[in-house]
Amino acid sequence: MTAPQNPITRAIWDGALPIKFSLDAGEADAAGANTIIEPYFIEAPRCSYFPLLTSQIRKYFTDLSLQFIGDDAEIWYDVDGTPLKWHYPIGLLFDLHTGYRPDSNSPPPLPWPVTVHFKNFPADKLIRAQAIDATQDFFMSMIKEADFLRNGSTKKVMNLSKNDQVQLWDGLWSNSLLSCKVLQYLNQAILTYQCAGDYDRFWSINYRLVMNDGQVPRHIPLRIYLPDNCPVIQEPISPLNEDGKVLSLGAVLHRVLPELFPSPTTNDSSTDAAPVIHGVITSLAVPIVEASQNLCYPDNFLHIVVLLGK
Repeated sequence: MTAPQNPITRAIWDGALPIKFSLDAGEADAAGANTIIEPYFIEAPRCSYFPLLTSQIRKYFTDLSLQFIGDDAEIWYDVDGTPLKWHYPIGLLFDLHTGYRPDSNSPPPLPWPVTVHFKNFPADKLIRAQAIDATQDFFMSMIKEADFLRNGSTKKVMNLSKNDQVQLWDGLWSNSLLSCKVLQYLNQAILTYQCAGDYDRFWSINYRLVMNDGQVPRHIPLRIYLPDNCPVIQEPISPLNEDGKVLSLGAVLHRVLPELFPSPTTNDSSTDAAPVIHGVITSLAVPIVEASQNLCYPDNFLHIVVLLGK
């Protein structure tokens, strides 16, 4: 089945990040490395998850005759010493941990340097269940949670056939794994994932969920992320004001974070807070329902990273 044509959701689906995976130096020595271990370069879909790439990354390092004990579930990643939450989409992690603002005068930190670990899993900071099955379970739980926020129940998701539910996950997973080919760039192997029909497989099903049969949702599936390890903000946000009119993104941010967004229409120069979604500073004027339908991640949540200063 072909998904409805939407250039915005298509561009988000095709979005990718070049990442440089380097093995932790101490673990490289323990694994029997006799020479410098070259990093692994990959162009990963922004909408994917690290556990979907782990088998490829493990294979690269084991092919270098390194000896690792344990399975893929023990592998974890960090950036500048901060463990990366495997259940967050890769694009969200990049926006959150780099703090890069597209309106700055500096280039983006690409390829994104990520450190790979095969031991010493930080169970106090990460959920110890980052295998493929656990990632699928978490992803589907987010789909159901988004449905509940929109409708007060998970009926729309639960009424999907088993094949349709499987197709949602398979479309996302295939987008990370299929049509791989190795390119040569600066004498280093870069694995590039090419998207084929996975967009149609996923969005032909997901379109029915996010469009909500043309009904205004009860609440917007929304999460807001702030700097400095602040708790994630997730509140039941109604998309309508007291007069029954659809709120803008700016109006929602003004209600939730009035100190950072004192005006629902313009950014205040004293805070210069910017809402970043999929690596783009999003206009405060966009209607929140349209933002939710067009700018959500595959888990159907609108993940907004609020960045301060330029």
